[in-house]
Amino acid sequence: MNPIPAPPGSRPGPALLALLGILVLVAGLLGMPSGQYIGDPQAVRMVSWSLLERGRLDVPADLARSAGEPGQYFVQNPRTGLHYSKYGELNSLGYLPAMALERALVGRLDPVNDLDTRTLLLNLNNLLLSLVLAGLLLAMACLFTRRGDLALVWVLATLYASFGWNYLRAQTTELLQWTLCTGFFWALFQLWRNRGEGRWLAGAHLFLAGLVLTKTVYVLLVPFLLLVGLPCTSARARPLRALAGLLGPLALLGLLVLGLNELKFGDPWSTGYTQWVREKDLFRGDLWAGLLGFLLDPQRSVLVHQPLLLPALLALPAFCRRWRMEGLLAWGALAVFWLFHAQTANWAGHWSYGPRYLLAVLAPATLPALLALEWLSVRLRTLPGALLAGLLGLLLAVSFWMQVQVNALGFFTFYQVEAAVGSFSAPRALQDLQSRPFGLVCGELRHFVRTGTFPPFLKVASTEISVEETAVLAEAVRQRTRGNRYFFPGP
Repeated sequence: MNPIPAPPGSRPGPALLALLGILVLVAGLLGMPSGQYIGDPQAVRMVSWSLLERGRLDVPADLARSAGEPGQYFVQNPRTGLHYSKYGELNSLGYLPAMALERALVGRLDPVNDLDTRTLLLNLNNLLLSLVLAGLLLAMACLFTRRGDLALVWVLATLYASFGWNYLRAQTTELLQWTLCTGFFWALFQLWRNRGEGRWLAGAHLFLAGLVLTKTVYVLLVPFLLLVGLPCTSARARPLRALAGLLGPLALLGLLVLGLNELKFGDPWSTGYTQWVREKDLFRGDLWAGLLGFLLDPQRSVLVHQPLLLPALLALPAFCRRWRMEGLLAWGALAVFWLFHAQTANWAGHWSYGPRYLLAVLAPATLPALLALEWLSVRLRTLPGALLAGLLGLLLAVSFWMQVQVNALGFFTFYQVEAAVGSFSAPRALQDLQSRPFGLVCGELRHFVRTGTFPPFLKVASTEISVEETAVLAEAVRQRTRGNRYFFPGP
């Protein structure tokens, strides 16, 4: 397959970028959360604290033990006895600016706190990353359409009519991974179209290195870089030199990762994900359960949580006829990550929202939806075109409404309510709750708090338990339905 460039798309103009930036800034400020996301990101920020306060990559033993079970967040090096985060180093480096600013403003820095200052600074850090992500998404979309307005619609739908909105707000590392992965695919597409031009190769290497240093699983993207890079090197005037430019940085990245693993875990081939008892058999999951779960599970379905995927799938044949390599890269990456995570025991991602392990690779796979938008835009005056456009608009509007419901409540509201229901002998109520998407449940919970009308699972529970127990459960559900917006308190 020769790297024949496709007709170039337009570049996003300053006015389009400014408009997108204003919209993302306003949405980010209005939707800013009032609480912090607990769990993994708190452990990652403990390392940021250690780097700033101690100048060390490890954390004190008592701090590591207080974070959770052995191996849950921190792994003890069997040779040195020191405790290191099992997460990639770039995650902790990403929090350094916000935490350094906190120390300058407050005069001290604690490993963990939920004070307004830290929450606000972490929110602002997310807002800056959201602006970068939005710009990269727009630049990538403009490679496939000359319609700036449609590119803008695609970006806004990607950000706010999908489960990705939750990760724009949550102070986790998923937003960093999503941003780096978008940059990688943007550079990769440019590398293919520009016949291996050095600046795009360097960009792809940098984004890929950042991804691998956040999470080792992104080494799965190395074959995609080689798929583009190898044909391009053979077309260069000095193929051996070009080959060295392609493989050399990958070799250096591999040595860096092995060295960090040796430092942290005492074994260059260890990933740090085997000390926790729940992850001993991480790769012995039910493959079919994971594959079907990502497709049909109400809490993890990619179709439920990323509605652009459906029009993208319908437009994929036409997309591949115009951009065969780009289609192969985007959908190939989604397929690889889908298969990889589906066969793990933790494919659903513990307490999280949507198919978060696929978040970073979903946006490139929805690029064919741009062709669907173009097709609809020229047929709006026909009955079929108007009906299909209305259907797509309704799909996106419903998804947007669901994201609003989820983002109005605490990050773990669903799981807290689930635990409350599970503490009673109401199996059918629990099943009813678990069979509904997060967004729908959160909308019903907000309506319950405002009006007192029981959501469906509480109505089912009232037929399984006594009136007194139902009242206790309803109050427990009410107490767990709390708002999570910085400027708009209340659910």
